[in-house]
Amino acid sequence: MSTTAAVGEGHDEPPAASGEQHWVFFPDDDIYPQHIADPLRPQSAVIVAGYPSSDIPDSGDQRFLLRLGGRYSIARRHPAGQPDRGFQIDFEGGYFGQFDMDNSLDNIGWDGLFGLRFSYKGDGPWAFTVGSRHDSGHVGDEYAERTGRQRIDYTREEIVVGASWAPSGFWRAYMEVGWAYHSLESEEPFRVQVGVEHIGREGLFRGDFPWYAALDTTLYKDIDVRVRACAQLGLIFPTDRGSNRYRAALELVSGRSVLGEFSMHDDSYIGLGWYFDF
Repeated sequence: MSTTAAVGEGHDEPPAASGEQHWVFFPDDDIYPQHIADPLRPQSAVIVAGYPSSDIPDSGDQRFLLRLGGRYSIARRHPAGQPDRGFQIDFEGGYFGQFDMDNSLDNIGWDGLFGLRFSYKGDGPWAFTVGSRHDSGHVGDEYAERTGRQRIDYTREEIVVGASWAPSGFWRAYMEVGWAYHSLESEEPFRVQVGVEHIGREGLFRGDFPWYAALDTTLYKDIDVRVRACAQLGLIFPTDRGSNRYRAALELVSGRSVLGEFSMHDDSYIGLGWYFDF
């Protein structure tokens, strides 16, 4: 078996001998796609949200949500002539903050998330991933000063295993299981996440901007089973950089708060956002 190295995508490779493998460094697309509707994954977005229901004490009904980060592809090893197959390693990192528009944009809280993923995709519709994930929650300084709220040192470190099934370019379903080896004593180690996504066949403006719909649900276990569900409906604005894309979407979230420090509380919000996936 021979191995060659390349920088960039190398999608126009000439036919090669059976069994030959190529390396691609910093590929600009994904072996294992990111979950569109997951509100707690590394991504970049600005969202204006209204909260008809929130258990977080002394928090406003109007908030500005800021998400910074994304997935950074490191390397892929793929069969010659099949650059969209093989093994890939990615680093993920992100910041998630909520700012209270009813209280001078005070920062209610923020989470820092990072992890490392190893993914594989073969010739069929299935893709698989395994990796690590670290989530650290914090209380905003202004919120803590105004309310006296002290940090509970929320940290969740876990191993993640997932599978994605995409029978066509328009549908995808996925399931991931996380097992926390370090978390709050009140949390059980297992976390289960499932979702489904659909990309519309017809786009707006002569098909240049396809619409999409996505649903993501995550189950946690502490005293009871806690669920967070998120749905998105929006438009995709592709770029010429692989899987990088912009999105405009309506986002609905209900259940366990996205903020780790307030994970014992429930939130429900409707938001309008602008997203960038990379």
